[in-house]
Amino acid sequence: MAASKIDMKIKQYENTVVDYIRKGNGAFVVATHDTTFVSVLRNTIHKQLAISEDCIISVMDENNILKAVRNTSQRRKNILVFIERVFNNKETAFLVRQIKNAFSEVKVVILTGETERQRLVLLHEIGADNFISKPISMNILIEKIAFTIKPQGKIGKLIENGKQLVSSEQYEEALKIVRQILNIKPNSAAGFLIMGDAYKGLGKKEKAVEAYETASNHATMYMEPLKKLAEFYEEEGDHENRLRYLEKLDRLSPLNVERKVDMGGIHVTLGNEDKAEILFDQAINQARKEAMSYIEEVSSKIGGIYEKHDPEKAVKYYRRALELKGDMLDKSDIKTFNLLGIALRRQGKWREAVDEYNKARTVSPEDENLLYNIALAYAEGKDMRKATEHLAKALELNPEFHMQDPVIAYNFGLIYTKARKTDDAKVFLEAALSLNPGFEKAQKLLDSL
Repeated sequence: MAASKIDMKIKQYENTVVDYIRKGNGAFVVATHDTTFVSVLRNTIHKQLAISEDCIISVMDENNILKAVRNTSQRRKNILVFIERVFNNKETAFLVRQIKNAFSEVKVVILTGETERQRLVLLHEIGADNFISKPISMNILIEKIAFTIKPQGKIGKLIENGKQLVSSEQYEEALKIVRQILNIKPNSAAGFLIMGDAYKGLGKKEKAVEAYETASNHATMYMEPLKKLAEFYEEEGDHENRLRYLEKLDRLSPLNVERKVDMGGIHVTLGNEDKAEILFDQAINQARKEAMSYIEEVSSKIGGIYEKHDPEKAVKYYRRALELKGDMLDKSDIKTFNLLGIALRRQGKWREAVDEYNKARTVSPEDENLLYNIALAYAEGKDMRKATEHLAKALELNPEFHMQDPVIAYNFGLIYTKARKTDDAKVFLEAALSLNPGFEKAQKLLDSL
């Protein structure tokens, strides 16, 4: 695309966002601890779009998100919520569902790093309007916001118009819009979906099913046509066909607990007790996994309260948090392992800390932070050989690991000094001073070598 066309597109997206805030009285509720993302958003709104930052409402506690949306809705007509996929160590799928159930017009954008596709599919299914993979630039952020709040381009506007006509039961008019959509894009799954809704509204059931099937065939990952077909056959009392489409949905989004229960219920009705029991067990296991994540988060929070006042009780609650997960431990538990290790080290139990960090490594073997914490524990036990071995392993995984923070670089230097590896120690202490020239402890140690 030529530079001028790109500039025109960016300007179009900018105008959409500006209109959303100024004319549409729009606001952004931001639930994240990621200061980099918040900074990019604030710079985008304030510096690039020249709009006051008072349209941005930050939330730091997941328990206050719904309250923030409710309070903002009293002052603002339109709201877009940015929310981390995992916020305060807790999966936010339940919160997304709550937001969408309570405020159907609110748009939700999930902030995420790398994650399994099934998680994103589930979030999309329960109401997420868009996703942002971090880090993100200002221009891409503006584009993401623009596409979330308003259809961009002719076909997007026609689709939106068609949906509104179906909602107002103007089915014949909706079919006219569908013809325009299919003239532009003959294989438009969204167009065929509107066609199916319009024919269903007109009582033309066979044509509705055909349109939904066509929509599904043109977009195999598009779940809406399959949902429409499952709903259609539920209304018709056709258990076999409803089950067929629920099974297709389950293959696309296998983490949906409620759907597994629905499928099991149909098997009970059809007399397939064994199949029903398998599905019910899967539903319970998935629900248990989600519940355990929440219980772990609560136990971990209690551990944090005790951390400085009573490290022994902190250890008790951190261990309880991990034990509750049983064989369902995953990378989301690494933070709890790290907190447990720190609490043990505060009691001088460095060997136990090493054991816990090594358990964490079975879940996340490529985590350089765990190797660094193991090194600190060995250093506290005055085993400098093993401490430096683990620091070296951390650097193998991430050669720039020590450059993220002057204190980390200093700790590397201190451990290598105690291990009598002076040349290596100097490199790390110089790195600490390059990150913080006024770091007196690093300078003093470097001068002593």
